[in-house]
Amino acid sequence: MLTLKGGTRPPWVGLGAAVWLQIAVGNAYNFPLYSHSLKSVLGFNQRQLTVLGVANDIGENVGLLPGIVCNKFPPWVVLLIGAFACFFGYGVLWLAVSRTVESLPYWLLWIALCVATNSSAWIGTAVLVTNMRNFPQWGHCCRHSQRPCTPASREDSAEPGHFLFIQAASVVLGLYLLTTTVLDNFVSLSSSVSYTLLVIMVLLLMAPLFIPVKMTLYPTNRSKVGTLGKPIGSSDNLIQAEGNVDKTEPLLSPSPSTSNLGSFHESDTLSEVDMLLAEGEGAIGIAQGVHDTTTLLSLFSFCNFVGRLSGGVVSEHFVRSKTIPRTIWMALTQVIMIITYLLFASALDGTLYAATALPGICYGVQFSVMVPTASELFGLKHFGIIYNFMALGNPLGSSLFSGIIAGYIYDNEAAKQQAASCLGPDCFRLTFLALACVCGMGTILSIILTRRIKPVYQMLYAGGSFRPPQNSNH
Repeated sequence: MLTLKGGTRPPWVGLGAAVWLQIAVGNAYNFPLYSHSLKSVLGFNQRQLTVLGVANDIGENVGLLPGIVCNKFPPWVVLLIGAFACFFGYGVLWLAVSRTVESLPYWLLWIALCVATNSSAWIGTAVLVTNMRNFPQWGHCCRHSQRPCTPASREDSAEPGHFLFIQAASVVLGLYLLTTTVLDNFVSLSSSVSYTLLVIMVLLLMAPLFIPVKMTLYPTNRSKVGTLGKPIGSSDNLIQAEGNVDKTEPLLSPSPSTSNLGSFHESDTLSEVDMLLAEGEGAIGIAQGVHDTTTLLSLFSFCNFVGRLSGGVVSEHFVRSKTIPRTIWMALTQVIMIITYLLFASALDGTLYAATALPGICYGVQFSVMVPTASELFGLKHFGIIYNFMALGNPLGSSLFSGIIAGYIYDNEAAKQQAASCLGPDCFRLTFLALACVCGMGTILSIILTRRIKPVYQMLYAGGSFRPPQNSNH
């Protein structure tokens, strides 16, 4: 049985450190910021660039090995491997872009980008699995650490207050970053103002550390009791004692678990169409006449945050009150994505920013739904492996939609214009229409998955709160 000393500081210090580690994990999302530089400096065409985007996705999401290693070694080993991969991979890219080393082969850059972004899988897996185990009753909160949580019992009433504080700080930080990015694009800021804004951002990032500081200055002697009435032990032992984790039982029997994971993986593959938009945001913005795409990328990232926040809140409310499976919200977001891609294909004036915001929200909702659903269906025994298996959908979708379809269509349109960069709505119109059709298929699959796991959620949340089955034969 997993145990946790809920009132001790180490788990909260770890959660605060996880915030800073997530800054490094976000490196894979930076590809649109430097992809245009790769294209112009190294002379790549759009298809070559989109294949590099596939490498970006493969490296970020192929994390089965980190999931296995996380079950065998302590988190610091996983983090160290991730740091080395980040340094080596991005170091090679820097040598190429800065022309420090001339004429690096394309295949070497592809491998370097895979290795660089694979650091996200290593660091992200270590952070996710550690916090899911440190806070087993609040794992859905730890995953994005920015959504309100309902206490499972009166005994752990202090923890939701701590999570709410972190969530509030996350909201303030997201609004702050979006505001300062937009402000920087429209107003010329002095160096002193820029440094002041940077200091404020750092202080906001340090907000999670306020909780262990508070617990140090105002200690409490009240012992914590788990929601199932069992005492909660040390978080340090929880991180290291992997043997205890292996004794936990999955929430479902092996047969339905395997079947459900297959369907769940299909829905995750189809959600990759949102990430295609995120990676191609730079090229899409330039094609529609927006040369500085920083604001578009910031808007997408902020809306992704809003989607994770709202998706967690809404799905948690309905799963507890109506036992509605979380995956129904994946179906609804796919419908919104159909409308969004049709907006992109039409290239109507004034719709670019709205069409950028909606996919960000949808992707955030889908991500906030997939992670807790997987933990509810399959438990935490091999959660790192299961999580990274679901993430395989991203490189699969990226290879098909970005590397083959989008890149091929873009280069054909650019050839018609006799230019290196394509301009106008025709650059991505066929791609967006194809993605709208894929989202329609994703809607159908999400509805099927929701119907299949409805009885499971009725069993798990019959009393309005999460109740794992007593054995794996349920």
